[in-house]
Amino acid sequence: MIYAFILWILFAAIWFFVIPQEARGKKWSYAHMTVPGIALAVHALAPAGLAGPVGVWLWGGVAMFVLASIGWCIGSALRNHSIMDVVYPCISFGSAVTMVLVASGEISFRMGVVLGLMAIWMLRMLQHAYGTNMGEEQQPYATHRKRFGSRWPLWSFFAVYMLQGILIWIWVMPFAFAASADVASLQVTDWIGIAVWLVGFFFLVVGDAQMNAFKADPANKGGIMDKGLWSMTRHPNYFGESLVYIGYFMFALAHPWGWISVIGPIYTTWFMGWGSATPGNERHMRKTRGAAWDDYVARVPMFFPGRPRR
Repeated sequence: MIYAFILWILFAAIWFFVIPQEARGKKWSYAHMTVPGIALAVHALAPAGLAGPVGVWLWGGVAMFVLASIGWCIGSALRNHSIMDVVYPCISFGSAVTMVLVASGEISFRMGVVLGLMAIWMLRMLQHAYGTNMGEEQQPYATHRKRFGSRWPLWSFFAVYMLQGILIWIWVMPFAFAASADVASLQVTDWIGIAVWLVGFFFLVVGDAQMNAFKADPANKGGIMDKGLWSMTRHPNYFGESLVYIGYFMFALAHPWGWISVIGPIYTTWFMGWGSATPGNERHMRKTRGAAWDDYVARVPMFFPGRPRR
């Protein structure tokens, strides 16, 4: 354990010292670089019932580091770090599979079900992101490359891959507890999780499909999509993503300590609705759509679906 702490201190120190002075959002880096240390401390001090799944989660962190590092190497070779949008679902799935195998050495039917759900989600995310992100480097990565110049090759490892990698690692925490639970068959909470996942996947896939169809019509250029699921919430895809991760969390409740992994879906929901995804999209829409966007905001709930206000 002492060697793990030393490696984390070295990792956090390098991250801290390579942050450019003018970099924005430094607090995100400071917060995420401490997460492995907190996990190691909990593992060392927690009772056996909790230390076990936390140890499994730590191995998921190792898988995250390896997969994110591979992504960084590929992105550096291609001079295109927008491939992180393709790497992201692979990190999620790879970390989850690693935790399941570490916990039991095999994939049971129960864990096969939840991993199957994640595999479907991963393939859909890969299909959605591959065409856009595997060609020319997209924003904001292209701007970062110009802004940071010679510092970008190293800074991109932490700013893109480790920052988002640790975020994903937190999101998939429930898999460590789900895989550590001493149950063989699907539980009531598992069935609830499957139902929640299906609703979330519906919002995610249908919401994106409706938006793609809207954008494909030249007559809608510069307009605002406010039909279908987009008349219930301004971000049905982000809402759906949060429900998908809540679905995974329900499998963790089969473990006595599984409730602690609610940290994962809480973080996912906060990030999607209030931390980054929704606020960033809303700032862009406010700048480009003006009064029409303000009218849309006045009518349609931001994140959680509801009836239009008028």
